[in-house]
Amino acid sequence: MVIRHWMDSPIVTTHGRLREWQIFKKRQGTAPNAETGDVCFDFHCYGRAVVLPGVTTEPTTHDEEVESFFVSYGQGIVQEGKERREFREGSMLFIPAGIEHRITNTGSGELEMIYSRRPPSSRDADRMFGVRHWTEDRDQAIWGTPFQGHWHHIYRGPSCGDIHIGDIPPHKLSHPHNHPEVMDEIWYVRSGNGWHWMGQEYHEHTAGYALWLDPSELHSLMNPGDATVEYIYCSSGMLLMERMEAEKAAESEAKTNDPFELLARLEKHYKALVAGYRKTGVSIYRVEINIPGVEAQIEALRAALKR
Repeated sequence: MVIRHWMDSPIVTTHGRLREWQIFKKRQGTAPNAETGDVCFDFHCYGRAVVLPGVTTEPTTHDEEVESFFVSYGQGIVQEGKERREFREGSMLFIPAGIEHRITNTGSGELEMIYSRRPPSSRDADRMFGVRHWTEDRDQAIWGTPFQGHWHHIYRGPSCGDIHIGDIPPHKLSHPHNHPEVMDEIWYVRSGNGWHWMGQEYHEHTAGYALWLDPSELHSLMNPGDATVEYIYCSSGMLLMERMEAEKAAESEAKTNDPFELLARLEKHYKALVAGYRKTGVSIYRVEINIPGVEAQIEALRAALKR
């Protein structure tokens, strides 16, 4: 895991008048760099952004990036062409690639937002410029599956872009889980004091800190205190799903009735499951003891096919 506070991150100016504290950026090469924050697989940039009172950003277009915002504090107006939409604290904004936009702070204090920028996905084609608020009805499904949290993740409201808000009640934890490799998952604690456990270590995770997780490691956000932990969650799931769909399409195109090829695919998926299980470091009754038996059956099938 890599954890950084926004105050320890470099500040730049984008959109003409948008101040950005860039907490995480895309990695250079194959390994993450915890010192610089260059850790992401997909996200070009993730961080905290501020617009001062009465200020409007300059017209900006990201031709090769989609942009998501969560409004942590303040209120304003986002303008896309002739369309103007108001937003307030708790709103989520999604701006597709190639859309010229401006953001105005209409409040008396700073407009603070948590943001991400990444390459567009084919799955973004049906997602339009939009503003949603966490008090709106939740989505009933996401990516074709029921939209539920891991045990005590309380997802708030609908999905809009790559960012949403949620919370974990006092003395609760999320279901320990991991993800397919090459997916960015970032947690930013907005309020409360939590612990983030990954593998065989944990780190205190308090307000203002963002944490990037190695997707293949077993992890869980815990709330050991008496107050609710409120978090802003961000993932590059859209790009992950695009890669998985491409892989599935390639397998379907190469589909064959050759029993040796079918056995090779079965063995490949089985070995991936075993490797994922062992990487968690968790012991489940009778799983490890049954692995040699399954491997012996695979070899017996291979020997039978050669006869």
